[in-house]
Amino acid sequence: MTLFVLHLVVCDQKFFSELMKEASDIAGCFSSRVRRLLQFHVHTGLQKYFTFLRQCFADPQQATAQECRMLIEYVMMNAVAMRKILKKYDKVHSSINGRKFKSKMRAEHLEILQSPWLIELGAFYMNFNESNGGSSDGLRNPFSFRLSDAEAVMILMLPDSVKLEYNLTCAICLELVFNPYALSCGHLFCKACACSAASVMIFQGLKAADPQSKCPVCREAGVYSNAVHMMELDMLLKKECKEYWKERLATERSEMVKQSKTYWEMQTKFMIGY
Repeated sequence: MTLFVLHLVVCDQKFFSELMKEASDIAGCFSSRVRRLLQFHVHTGLQKYFTFLRQCFADPQQATAQECRMLIEYVMMNAVAMRKILKKYDKVHSSINGRKFKSKMRAEHLEILQSPWLIELGAFYMNFNESNGGSSDGLRNPFSFRLSDAEAVMILMLPDSVKLEYNLTCAICLELVFNPYALSCGHLFCKACACSAASVMIFQGLKAADPQSKCPVCREAGVYSNAVHMMELDMLLKKECKEYWKERLATERSEMVKQSKTYWEMQTKFMIGY
């Protein structure tokens, strides 16, 4: 009996170890492909031309729509597959190890449905469709945006009517995020708020943060160096909330000028002694 239990434990360890490796590969592939897709979208002028050449002279609109469709299908397929695998495992083995494994994936930032790149993909999809006259290339749009006085959320509808909501409120200023950045732990903040939490100035950016600086929400350290600048989300909010976006832009610029002036005054005093 003891040998049988030991055998099961070893099998479980191997199963979840392989599943974790697979989840890591999926998350890495997804983020790299979304980054590449968004680079083409945000480029202008010669940058966009050379990126276009690298895509083997394909029609840029068609290539972009096709890549977006493939990425959405990739997310859907893998999310549903992982959910079914873990649910089936717990049912067959009468355990909660599948649920524990899902929590571990989230803790290690390998849950594809919690990736900030998925929010960026959703914002990109809505921006791209709007710029192309609302054409979705035959694909049902699983993303939507809801804005009210109480909340701002992006919604993703998965198969089987499973709905995920992503809160777009900054956890520091409690306002709709402006010039948003997602830390590597996944939490979303305004750039100015994240810089303040990391004790760096806005013009220095989050990469200047101390490696031991912690996320204001989950207190995880080392989350600033690989923060994701949510440019597509910012573009979406700029279109949806024009007046609010303009007000926040003016406020951020004013604060940046103030911080820059203070910084250089301090540097001057340090260099010349008064």
